Amino acid sequence: MMKMLKKILVPIDGSEHSWRAMEYAAALARLSGGHLVILTIVKPGINAVGGAPLEEELVYSANGPVMQIGNEVLGAAKHLMDKQEVPCDYLLAISGRPSEEIIKLGRREGCDTIVMGSRGFGTLEGMLKRSVSRTVVEDAGVPVIVIK
Repeated sequence: MMKMLKKILVPIDGSEHSWRAMEYAAALARLSGGHLVILTIVKPGINAVGGAPLEEELVYSANGPVMQIGNEVLGAAKHLMDKQEVPCDYLLAISGRPSEEIIKLGRREGCDTIVMGSRGFGTLEGMLKRSVSRTVVEDAGVPVIVIK
């Protein structure tokens, strides 16, 4: 018999949909005796202060602004999850391709399920632009639950 919902990957970005996905995943983990791997991905080159791209040393610096943004999101997640009584690991990744990073880290961590939020693209935008959640659903190789 296949073990499911034992290690659930939850990619978060600080959006309302990602917080709902995290709560849903916590409920699944409680029911199954599972464990959550909460992941946030920051894009290299984003600048929290202005529009100028950051120098590479700042992007990958542990104290750099990109890492601070990711750590703030993970800190908020940890604050919410401390009340849930579900075992969690927290990961921060830097990648310009979030869907590929989600799939890669899910495999590396041995996750059997992914629970993630949907951005809620409209019909036209959804046809023109492939969303991260759609890419993960199609390419992950494990069950993916998308929360709206």
